Amino acid sequence: MKLRYNTIHPLTILTILGFALFIVKSWNSAHSHLSIGDEGAYLYKGYMFARGDFQPFQDYGFWTNKAPLSFLIPGYIQLWFGPGLREGRYFAVLVSILMLAGMWISAHRLGGKGWAALTIWVFAVSSEQIADLSLTLSQGLVACMMAWMFVLLLGEKRSPWQLMAGAAVSVLVVMTRQNMVVVPLFVVAYIFWQHGIKAGWQALGIISLILIGFHIYYWPNILQLWTPWLPNISGTFTDVIPGSPSPNQSLEIGSILSRARSFAENVHHHFVIMLGSISALILWPAKKYWKDKTRYKTVVFLAATYFCLFLMHLWASLFNDYCIWCLSSYQGFYNSAGILLIVGVFSIKRHGSKYNNFILISYLLFISANLGLYYSDWGDWLLQNILLPLPGRLFAEGNLSTVTLANFLTHVSPLPFNLQRRVAAVIGGFLCGLLIIMLTGLLHKWVLRGSKWNRRFSFSYSVLICFTIIGILLPNGQNSDRARDAGNCSNNYLTYYEETGRALRELAPPNSRVYWRGSGNHLALMLYMDNIEIFPPQIHAGGGFKSLGDNETLLKRGLFNNELDAEWRNKADFFVLWEEYLTEDARKFFTQPGYEMIPFDMGGLDLCEEPFLVFIKR
Repeated sequence: MKLRYNTIHPLTILTILGFALFIVKSWNSAHSHLSIGDEGAYLYKGYMFARGDFQPFQDYGFWTNKAPLSFLIPGYIQLWFGPGLREGRYFAVLVSILMLAGMWISAHRLGGKGWAALTIWVFAVSSEQIADLSLTLSQGLVACMMAWMFVLLLGEKRSPWQLMAGAAVSVLVVMTRQNMVVVPLFVVAYIFWQHGIKAGWQALGIISLILIGFHIYYWPNILQLWTPWLPNISGTFTDVIPGSPSPNQSLEIGSILSRARSFAENVHHHFVIMLGSISALILWPAKKYWKDKTRYKTVVFLAATYFCLFLMHLWASLFNDYCIWCLSSYQGFYNSAGILLIVGVFSIKRHGSKYNNFILISYLLFISANLGLYYSDWGDWLLQNILLPLPGRLFAEGNLSTVTLANFLTHVSPLPFNLQRRVAAVIGGFLCGLLIIMLTGLLHKWVLRGSKWNRRFSFSYSVLICFTIIGILLPNGQNSDRARDAGNCSNNYLTYYEETGRALRELAPPNSRVYWRGSGNHLALMLYMDNIEIFPPQIHAGGGFKSLGDNETLLKRGLFNNELDAEWRNKADFFVLWEEYLTEDARKFFTQPGYEMIPFDMGGLDLCEEPFLVFIKR
């Protein structure tokens, strides 16, 4: 009797390994990355909402600057499993794994096992995406919802309940982050186009019902989510607009260079999506290659959704001064559509692209220049080591002299050194990209002539594969402000954070009225303090501060100014301050009789976090 052994397909093994790598890296990231203000705000406000102490959009409560589910979901997780940064992070890791599973299903449906495995590895090798997904942020929730929305909607023979469920999830996406407001519009249009009028009207009905239901429940204050986008037709919510800076408030005014660096950072952190999505448009298959109308409509839906969201967030970050370094973080909301777009286009086996090579090469050189800008540190090396000949001296003195690129730029241009190094980095990136393209062309034309590879892949595909491999292998820049690694805390960050939170709780007397001006990194420490009274507008790591506006209006919207800050300081009896907020006025206040600074040992957290000061009113 012969025994039969069922072998596991290599792509299945590759998929499992990708999943395993993603889970390990997510787990490590959850234990080793610093908390930020947004994470602390989602956790603490959400917990207060779930516990019933406050409600989203409540007058004289918290500044609810994001849609309610971004707070309520992590809030109820903590209500069920206990409040804390660890609980939030573990939930975020679980959500990211569910997201990855949904992406595998959709990619497998669109392109088969190979493309599904590649999709898993795109996430597994992206440390920056994993860093965002492993924190308790709305990006992870939205990414998971988007992934499963596509599972429900994409493909042939979707049942009515799947279409209705997908439409419902699209509304939940918006009620988690209002910046995704166009998603239900594209979903309805797609269902009308792909599945007919009846299914379209049903989808529109379920979307309208859920959206109206949310607005009725939180009426009228939920309108403050939309006032930054609407004309000033009423003073009810537009007198002070939560979520956008007030007039004359200090803004993050970014130079053109800062905006260019932000875009370059996004190119590096989301390299495969940034490279593949535009390339998919450039190499869009001719009509004759779209043999499946269902697939064509699906890919058009993905392209429209992705590029609309990308352009919206590009405008919000780079063409406004509110948060110019947020583009890379924003990208995480809609990467799922971008990856599936890439799968949908490039999994079509054959389509002509020879007439688009020039456009593709131009885009690849643009990408290369941006990568050069991202690695701006090597600009110093280029300035000192690139030698330019001086032809004039050759004719005058008979010998060839050279000058460094730095000296050349100093003499021929008024650019300061900081800009010189950026220009050198961009030029270096451009030249490296050009070299890769030339080498790929030679390899494709001469070395692989007549081979199976040459017949199967055009030059366009070959150069894209080379760029993808090189881009994935590139490390993070030394000055990447998105790394957020906890450094000396290593993998003990959560443990140290909990110990510090419990130590802070022991210092605060029961029923203390707490004045909180910690940094964003410290905000989640509030989760470990119980039986205290707070001033809700302070729970936003300083983001709720407005320089203008009357006290009543500000307080009603969950905002504050210097006058309210001084009033709360007089009312409080326990104080937590980041040193950055210890102004001269605050120093004078705490030198009054009856106020005492308490020595506070942050323990192991002191290895990776900035210290804060604790005062008490005796």
